[in-house]
Amino acid sequence: MQHLRTVNDMTTHAVVAVDRGAAFPNIVESMQQWRIGALPVVADDGCGAGVFSGADLLPRAQGVDVPRSDTAGRLMTAPAATVTRDGTLAGAAPEAVDVTVRVNADNPREGDRR
Repeated sequence: MQHLRTVNDMTTHAVVAVDRGAAFPNIVESMQQWRIGALPVVADDGCGAGVFSGADLLPRAQGVDVPRSDTAGRLMTAPAATVTRDGTLAGAAPEAVDVTVRVNADNPREGDRR
């Protein structure tokens, strides 16, 4: 019998994340430093609260003034799309494709980074 691949089999276990209070410039700096297109935003209890992605940078790219004091908690996309690590890839794929397409459509050059 063939082993069904799980989300845990295919994901990285070292994750860069920010808390809700992270300031906008620090979020952007982390994304650039780690060459990633999105960051999970975690609540005080360590659980996922939302996601900050390239889509959340669009207002600034379109000339809308985003105050430097804005935080991840105010700018993130919520709720975060999540799957369990023991779920199968087939079960997680529809959610992952939806999130990846939304993030990468905003910056096609990010298409091969996850």
